[in-house]
Amino acid sequence: MLPYARGPALTSAEEKLLWDNDVVRGYLDNKLSDKPRWWQKINDDEIVTKWKKEALAMDWKSYLKYADFTSAMVNACIQELRIKADIYEKTGLIPVYDYSVAVLKSDTIMTAELAKSLQEAVEVLEDVAPEQKDWHPGSNKKVLDLVHPSLWPLTYGRSRILVDRVIGLQDAFTDEGKAVTIRAPADDDCYRYQKGGFCGQGFPVFSNRFQWLPCDVVLDPLTGSVKIASYINNLHPQEHAHLYPVIESFIKKSLPAWDILYRWEDDFAVQRLQTDEATLDCQAEEAVNCCCKPWCRRLGQNEAPRHAYEPGGEEYEDQGRWSDEDTDEESNTFHFCEESSDKELLHHDYSDPEEAYFKGSQRRKLDEAWFKSTHRVNVPDADPNAAGHVKITAGDVKTTGFFKGKEQIQVIIKLANIYLTPENPSYDGGSWHTEGQLNEHIVSTALYYYDSDNITDCTLSFRTTTKDLSEELYYEQDKHDPIYRTFAIKKDGDRQQDIGSVHTKAGRAIFFPNLVQHRVSPFELVGRTKPGHRKIIALFLVDPAISIISTSNVPPQQKY
Repeated sequence: MLPYARGPALTSAEEKLLWDNDVVRGYLDNKLSDKPRWWQKINDDEIVTKWKKEALAMDWKSYLKYADFTSAMVNACIQELRIKADIYEKTGLIPVYDYSVAVLKSDTIMTAELAKSLQEAVEVLEDVAPEQKDWHPGSNKKVLDLVHPSLWPLTYGRSRILVDRVIGLQDAFTDEGKAVTIRAPADDDCYRYQKGGFCGQGFPVFSNRFQWLPCDVVLDPLTGSVKIASYINNLHPQEHAHLYPVIESFIKKSLPAWDILYRWEDDFAVQRLQTDEATLDCQAEEAVNCCCKPWCRRLGQNEAPRHAYEPGGEEYEDQGRWSDEDTDEESNTFHFCEESSDKELLHHDYSDPEEAYFKGSQRRKLDEAWFKSTHRVNVPDADPNAAGHVKITAGDVKTTGFFKGKEQIQVIIKLANIYLTPENPSYDGGSWHTEGQLNEHIVSTALYYYDSDNITDCTLSFRTTTKDLSEELYYEQDKHDPIYRTFAIKKDGDRQQDIGSVHTKAGRAIFFPNLVQHRVSPFELVGRTKPGHRKIIALFLVDPAISIISTSNVPPQQKY
């Protein structure tokens, strides 16, 4: 039992930086694997030919600004899905957005019977008096917490921790045993400091007040059976005993996916595209005296000559006002609100031709369009055979012996319902977050969407913190545009990279590591005259290599 465990999980996770082409490949991979019976259709050449045509015809730039999609990329995606189809048919799981991390989804492992058993079991938690309902703070009575780990957690300096016995399900309310309290982590241990940051700048990673309490779960390494050994926090082990075997079934269903994610970095991580530089390949025609600036473009037959003092003019002196980033139409160095045509510019008193150019003239647009078409990012295409792109096989998905044969794990349980009504017909979505803090050492999450009615489609989006490539990647000084056109990161932003989203339809299970941040998208009622709902069970796996204080150590703190 380690109250403030130390280990790799303490360091902030940084993942490999995805290329634009990696991100759009992941989108197509996920989209195709949402199609009905995709695992059979992927081997039908006629259907696959249709899918390829549709993929190449898509407006990829509307999804990702600098996206490009080639025949080789489509072929690689199809080859990967054929491998994943075998995994899905045999295990019910498919990895998506898989590289140094992965997300797993399944539409088969949660059977209709299991979903119904949970729907019926939670009715006793739902049908309580209005004053007993625990509406999530700030949700405007839309999110009802049935079981939430933030209620009655371990409170440092206050919660009683038994040191001479382990609390079981049958003796959870026996007032026996020697109890102590535990001090809070020191303030200095609650923060981590980024490399190169200012003195005193840190971000919180530990709570010095609370820790969520997991329950202990016993695993049989030979049969794969699951038994909850200590009470689920905020779920009475006698009054709600009927819920325990149902939740055990969900934990058992989660073990193969959790085990895969736990081994992913060592056994299954891939990097499809690699480069050690981000540069532009100048493909301007020889007749152009190209200085690799947009205004090197040769003027059209009917265009007026460039003013001597505008960019590209004979007397123009480049003072660094233009940069590669200015070729991005969404980013204007001068932040003018409206663009002007050349005709409109004639009716303004612009004494500075350079300012007229940067005001958003038609000439500048033509220059930038030419520049983008003749100065492409120097990146390799995908391997159409997808050699080595999928390392995992169906045989890698275990049914016993999880986490190197661990006989006990710890799991944190959450049950929540989202209710929409004609008076409150929409849900605004969530914020980017990971689960818990380092007090809990959560390594993976399992989400089961076991009941939905009368709500629109919703997604769960994912993003990662990427590695800093500034010391590893070659690029010309002050030439940042090739970086943004190679890697799917935002200009002037941080190192957060959106990797994609997964639909959260009823009957679906989603598994992901706590290395990635996630966010729920907004949704609303389909029919505005009647209510709707979404019901979720969330299971959080504590690092199997680290044992934290659990409900086997802390007696129930509620008054029953």
